[in-house]
Amino acid sequence: MFFGLSTTPPEAPTPTRFYDAAGNVVREAVLYDAPPVPGAPYPGSLMVGQQHTEAALRERLTSLGTRVELGTELVGLVQDDDGVTASVLVGGRREQIRARYLVGCDGGGSTVRKQAGISFLGETWDRQRMLFGNLVVDGLDNSVAHMWAQGPGGMLTLSPMPRSGTWFFTAPLPADEGVGASAVSVETFAEIFAQRVGLPGVRFRDPVYLSVYQVNIRMVDRYRTGRVLLAGDAAHVHTPAGGQGMNTGVQDAYNLGWKLARVLRGAPEALLDTYEEERLPVAEHVLASTTARGRYWTGSDTARVSERMVGTFQGRDPFSDVSQLGVTYRGGSLARDLDEALGVRAGVRAGDRAPDARIVDPATGKSVRLFDLFRGTHLTLLVFGSRPVPPVDDGAYGEVRAHRILPVGEAHDLYGVEGDGLVLVRPDGYIALAGGDWDDRSVSEYLEHQLGRQAAPAIQ
Repeated sequence: MFFGLSTTPPEAPTPTRFYDAAGNVVREAVLYDAPPVPGAPYPGSLMVGQQHTEAALRERLTSLGTRVELGTELVGLVQDDDGVTASVLVGGRREQIRARYLVGCDGGGSTVRKQAGISFLGETWDRQRMLFGNLVVDGLDNSVAHMWAQGPGGMLTLSPMPRSGTWFFTAPLPADEGVGASAVSVETFAEIFAQRVGLPGVRFRDPVYLSVYQVNIRMVDRYRTGRVLLAGDAAHVHTPAGGQGMNTGVQDAYNLGWKLARVLRGAPEALLDTYEEERLPVAEHVLASTTARGRYWTGSDTARVSERMVGTFQGRDPFSDVSQLGVTYRGGSLARDLDEALGVRAGVRAGDRAPDARIVDPATGKSVRLFDLFRGTHLTLLVFGSRPVPPVDDGAYGEVRAHRILPVGEAHDLYGVEGDGLVLVRPDGYIALAGGDWDDRSVSEYLEHQLGRQAAPAIQ
């Protein structure tokens, strides 16, 4: 995903310190120190408190002329051939909202999913509950994160959150504790810490949020019914092992967003069927890999557990790539390879995530990044070599921005282009069309048959 990223060098990563049952340090390592992605300008991962993530997203939404309405509850929905009528409670007053489509992004307990009658298949791990919290901690070294692997149910962790003065706390909650979400308090966290760690002088106060997390492994059997669609946790929930939840949900939303926009502008509604086609297999894989990883991380042997965790975040995970940069839609109905000439060296094909690279703008001679060219709601056409850029009718197929890639720089290597090459990149950063041989109709025919014409001038 391309929003919210910066090329500003990050602060030094915080190491994590692992302790055994006697309180001895078994290992200290930087978890989020994965090998660099070739061509990527964004080094490493950044731990950010949820309140800051939400604030940034809401600020961006406000800049686009929209805002989040709090204190509003969906209580019912009815759909017909032309749209969806949603019934909501606002300040105790029932109102109705009419729209052409409704997208449920309302979490694991999704009202939209239930109202639409979509199954949520899977299992609940009744004996797997976790305390989650963001709060101030006194008396603990904030230059490192702390993890205690010994004890029942999993690992207790305390991680300092950059620039917020708070800590992220997780701990397994024994099944016999009888603590519900409404009863959780700072004292609950303090008691669990005292029982599991017993480190004197540590105090908890001023929570940002406290919660009880029940582990569920569930997903929908379909992402859409008529004009109602689902995204994020409303469609799939899993263990937090590997931190896959938000990235999966955001990619759902981006995959659906640009397709829904095209349909609202007149493209065939069948384009929305590719949302489930592409994203449901990803959810299946995430559920399988996080479940396996969660079990792989359990145990009372701190040395073994810590080695496995460090390996996961440093690119040696045995189940999947936790960065999700390897997600691909190869073989799908929107992925078309014109020939086998492109990607021979790099392995890049239609359906893959388009790599970033630094290129030279032929018009200005300045260095620019492909990610900067991709950012937005348009499609991006990259033309390698000297062959003519195929014409595209923007009025019929939406905005397509074409860029000539000069025969120098890393883009040729990352895309596997030895001579001529053509790559069409979707708004969500995935390759739609790729090949080394094309004609004037190649791009227009793809847009006509795969994405469809946009008859309406604007979203209604």
